[in-house]
Amino acid sequence: MSAEAVTGLRYVEEVSEGDALPPLTKAISTVQMMMYGAATWDFMRIHYDTDYARDKGFPQAFVDGQMLGAFLAQLVVDWAGDPGALRRLSLRYRNFAFPGDTVTCSGHVTRLLIEGDEALAECEVVAANQHGEIIAGPALAIVALAQRDK
Repeated sequence: MSAEAVTGLRYVEEVSEGDALPPLTKAISTVQMMMYGAATWDFMRIHYDTDYARDKGFPQAFVDGQMLGAFLAQLVVDWAGDPGALRRLSLRYRNFAFPGDTVTCSGHVTRLLIEGDEALAECEVVAANQHGEIIAGPALAIVALAQRDK
């Protein structure tokens, strides 16, 4: 299949520093949190059992930080398109996200570079809740982009 036939493909030649990534919004539910735990084999009760979380001093069960990282990874790879590939993601967690929250992930390109045969976009990304509070980030994501001459 030619690169032109791949949907959503983003070429490095079409990207500039400062370009915004289209936001990704996720509505958080307890069911979604349970499904994520099952998919990752991470069954910590604090992420799905509100009574248990309250016994531990939290207001309720809260989102596993890895799930927020997965949302940020999805933001970047959806933007890059196939065959773009996430090469690095580093982030800090700032606040909790809870069932019922709406999380919006956003970001922008901070730098373009070539390493070996790969064209890379360095992006700053964040995840914020419906109140505009940053819950993860700012984070650094590095994604490999397609090149027209390859």
